Amino acid sequence: MKKLIVCVNQRVNPGLPSCGARGSEAIAMAIEKDIHDKQLPIELDRTLCLGRCENGPNLRLAPGGKFFYGVCLEDLPDIREEIKAFLNDKD
Repeated sequence: MKKLIVCVNQRVNPGLPSCGARGSEAIAMAIEKDIHDKQLPIELDRTLCLGRCENGPNLRLAPGGKFFYGVCLEDLPDIREEIKAFLNDKD
């Protein structure tokens, strides 16, 4: 099954950037609601790192899909369209 991976890492040191400190949990919850409401055939997985904390919040379509960096709630309509395109991709 295809997935949207959302980094929710919250670093112990508040001086270091992290996706969790920048609102990724709220983003994950909003996307999860959208997936449920629209009955999209994709899973949302929370992870503790996508390796780019300085650019977060970060998301990735998997397998082999697009990365999204610096995501905010206002980006969700565009990400929804990317998810739909990803789900329609036959590869």
